Amino acid sequence: MERYLEMISNGLYRFVDGKLMIEGVDAEEICEKFGTPLYVYSANHIKTQINKLREAFHKSKPLICYSMKANGSMKILGLIKNQGCGLDIVSQGELFKAIKQGFSPKKIVFAGVGKTEQEIVAGLKTGIYLFTVESVEELKMIDRIAGKLKKIANVSLRINLDVDVDTHHYTKTGRKETKFGMPENQVASILTARNNLRYIKIKGIQFHLGSNIKSSAPYLNALNKLKNFLKEVNFCPSVIDIGGGFGISYRNEEIEPIEHFGSKIADYFIKNFSGVSMIIEPGRFIVGNAGILLTRVIYKKQTNAKNFLIVDAGMNDLIRPALYDSYHEILPVSKKEGRYLSFDVVGPVCETGDFLGKERKFTESIGSSDILAVMGAGAYGFSMSSNYNGRLRASEVMISGKTIVCCRKREKMSDLWKNECW
Repeated sequence: MERYLEMISNGLYRFVDGKLMIEGVDAEEICEKFGTPLYVYSANHIKTQINKLREAFHKSKPLICYSMKANGSMKILGLIKNQGCGLDIVSQGELFKAIKQGFSPKKIVFAGVGKTEQEIVAGLKTGIYLFTVESVEELKMIDRIAGKLKKIANVSLRINLDVDVDTHHYTKTGRKETKFGMPENQVASILTARNNLRYIKIKGIQFHLGSNIKSSAPYLNALNKLKNFLKEVNFCPSVIDIGGGFGISYRNEEIEPIEHFGSKIADYFIKNFSGVSMIIEPGRFIVGNAGILLTRVIYKKQTNAKNFLIVDAGMNDLIRPALYDSYHEILPVSKKEGRYLSFDVVGPVCETGDFLGKERKFTESIGSSDILAVMGAGAYGFSMSSNYNGRLRASEVMISGKTIVCCRKREKMSDLWKNECW
């Protein structure tokens, strides 16, 4: 347990006298003040991860555009902005939150396969750095709208290089059968006829392979394919965006250390794309292991088939186990002695798929009111949460040393119907 915590948190999570500490604060004390379910984020872990990325990729000096969809908490965005990062956004809502938080539009790239006319107008008026274009029809729409506004739209063409990666099928984005990007022949046709696009400036090429990728090999494969493609079409972009998807450890699985991962990619990049700027779009790598979901045991239940710990956090709070069969380590925040038994950790939602972990080992003395820490919950945790079953979404707090700040207040019952007409 201690080795796992050290591996994922750079020592920021640890047990002291049998109590889980998040930076300098006892997890149980946080719950006494803010209740459960509760998302807790480590500010220093986020800063450490950004510094690790900068060091790993330092030879290529990339613009780090944090993938906001991983976690769009305004407190987290403010922290990331203060570290000098930009943003990868996928909606007008994310754009408006970014501007409200004070990000420079010149550090914002706008991705997504279904940008509406309203979103394109907003991006152009705001003056974002790049639109990441995913289809021929989208490119035509941007050109038309930019013409109406008498603006030049800077774009990056997202190319689908048909590169497979070892991750969940739902989070593979670089295969030819997915909805993402354009095949090489379409990108080649666009580049050939680019002078016909009066209000478009094609500045870059982008690819994105998937999520939680644990090896640099797929990126090197994609960059090699891209190098050959650009040579064939005789096009030299000023920017190449390699996307994100850099993996983190959710348990003791094998993962390429980021210093090797980034160094290999940066070395290949500067050797083969001289004079070209690099963009990277990490999300999970920055915030994934910075977040912990704290949840309280309501009941301990035994049947003829299973032992269950029924907790107050469910799939509406953290959907990844139900949606992707994802593994999250689950630890008691207070160590107890005794014989270990196997439990399924499940929530109160009326779905058989409502679980946070299956066949997990806890001492037989665990029971009602004990608090569990669901690790690795900083990315795609709160951002994918919902009010399903009429449940209030969790509160969020951030820890920096011994300081606790609220990121999001707990919802009230009236929030469930405040936007309804009845």
